[in-house]
Amino acid sequence: MSGERPTASFRCTLRLPLTLLVIPLMLFALPLHAQIAADDTTTIDTLAADTISTTERFLKEQLQVNVRVPVLPLVGVEGPRPALTRMVFTRDSIEWGQAATVGDLLAQVPGVYLWRGGYIGRPEPVSFQGRAGASAEYYLDGVPYVAAGVDSVVVDPGLFSISLLDRIEVERWPGQLRVHLFTRRHDRLAPRSRIAVARGDEDFARYEALLERRFRSGLGFGLAGDYLNSPGATGLSSDYSNTQVSAQGSYIPSERFGVQYRLLRSGPDRDPYVTTVAGLEDTIGPGYDAKRTDAQIRMTLRGQDSEGLGPRADLIYARSGWDSEGIDQQINQIGGYLTYRAPAFSLVGSAFHRSRWTRLDVRAGFGWNPVAPFSIRGEVIHQRHFGGRNSDYANLAGGLELTRGLVVTGTARIGKVVTAPSILSSTEQDIRDFQAALGWTRARLGFEVAYARVSAFSPPAYAEFPRIAAIGPTLRTEWITASARVAPLQWLTFEGWYSDPRNVVPEGIPPSHAIGSATIRSKFLRKFPSGTFDLKLRLAVESWGTGVIGRDTLGAPVTLRGATFLRSLIQFQLGGFSVYWDRVNLTSSRLGYVPGFEIPQLESSFGVRWEFLN
Repeated sequence: MSGERPTASFRCTLRLPLTLLVIPLMLFALPLHAQIAADDTTTIDTLAADTISTTERFLKEQLQVNVRVPVLPLVGVEGPRPALTRMVFTRDSIEWGQAATVGDLLAQVPGVYLWRGGYIGRPEPVSFQGRAGASAEYYLDGVPYVAAGVDSVVVDPGLFSISLLDRIEVERWPGQLRVHLFTRRHDRLAPRSRIAVARGDEDFARYEALLERRFRSGLGFGLAGDYLNSPGATGLSSDYSNTQVSAQGSYIPSERFGVQYRLLRSGPDRDPYVTTVAGLEDTIGPGYDAKRTDAQIRMTLRGQDSEGLGPRADLIYARSGWDSEGIDQQINQIGGYLTYRAPAFSLVGSAFHRSRWTRLDVRAGFGWNPVAPFSIRGEVIHQRHFGGRNSDYANLAGGLELTRGLVVTGTARIGKVVTAPSILSSTEQDIRDFQAALGWTRARLGFEVAYARVSAFSPPAYAEFPRIAAIGPTLRTEWITASARVAPLQWLTFEGWYSDPRNVVPEGIPPSHAIGSATIRSKFLRKFPSGTFDLKLRLAVESWGTGVIGRDTLGAPVTLRGATFLRSLIQFQLGGFSVYWDRVNLTSSRLGYVPGFEIPQLESSFGVRWEFLN
């Protein structure tokens, strides 16, 4: 340990002598009051009886915790799906996943490298299998989330508030990830509320609040807020703050019909990243003070089946706006989904018209599980972009369970894509990407080994990192990715993944990239039989080799030095109350994920969360 004292702390003082004095007086006062009331017959005769029973009201509210109300179904993620083709982060795994941002969660996907531009609040776009800015596409509640603002090509997951999300599903295709983000859905009659407070070094602060309510009539509302202040811990300037607000109103009287309005508004204020080079100040990351608004109106019509099977139609209108210095963008989308779901079969079609960059986005897909060991999924996509350009490609995945827990899966992406529809000079590129994976999962042991071959590609760069002006085109690349999980004891788990290109090393992503962790998690069931207590201790390590991150403005390669980072987490929960302490860069490394952008040394944050269902 460095011996430094944390700059933020929480203090709580219990005045025991006063407490011990008040309790006996209260106990003494109760029988005395009862005796006086019994002797004073006038008071008994003239005062009205107490018509409010606090206990009765409390028990009535508690019963509502188990009363479920209908919610709108998730869109865009219908099954069946072959094994090893997606990763799902539920609210529980988000809370316990040592993740301060959506990027932290995506880093758990084997092969993902985050271009971290510093500490929390700085950019952290995804790079996957040499595709750089074309590595991931995002959907928010089923609607394509379009990049806007400073970078209208690449979505920065660091701008999403993780506290406003209820579920994240990541589809894994060779050469690309598809990230589905779903906001909270309250399915209980009892209201739900949540408060969270976090502080940290360098005056880091985060405050969260949530209130959700549903009624038997079908009406419901939700209000949530998230304020983040992350002062610059590296460089001469790198401060960041963001106030995000979510509002939701719904009328869902039954499983067959529902209407919902959802509004997300964020105000990212990111200072330029300024550092010193040879004694001179140098701005290596842009700054802005902006407002982004994402609004959505959705109507759902379903068949009579109460199991979620049968036909369903979802009509959606969405509007996104970005407003900052010199940039004013409005993006309107209208369309929807047609879905038919059977126990072992599904058909999904979607179509969206967009007012900017991509006029038409049409998709059709299916999922089929004809027999228990085998499943297959496929889809075709057509996108018509401005400038007479088109993206036409198909995705196909099939999986077979060879024996109990042992699965083999194959996936493919074939066609042509436009990686940056907002740039007219971005042309169509052919893709021929294939992957085969073998996985085995048991209670105490699991592993996955995958071989991928992705075609030659010219990826777009990231506007958030102007010093890396371009990322060189890659040749056909073969990738080996492996992940494993070992739990020798019920409360002890070792897990991690490793990724490495075999024939060539593409730019924008380091070779020999690995992430691993050791976790102790125990509920102390002998001491807490109810399971209300939960403790987690985690130590994670991330390491990679030396590579080329991209090209500067003169076309010269920019070297990314190999580095190793350690991160620790201590977290415990008692019922709906939880406390955590997260600390990064335990090795005090002065390197970074992108040259010039340092990660703070021994930076820590401490927070509490409290969630209620009554």
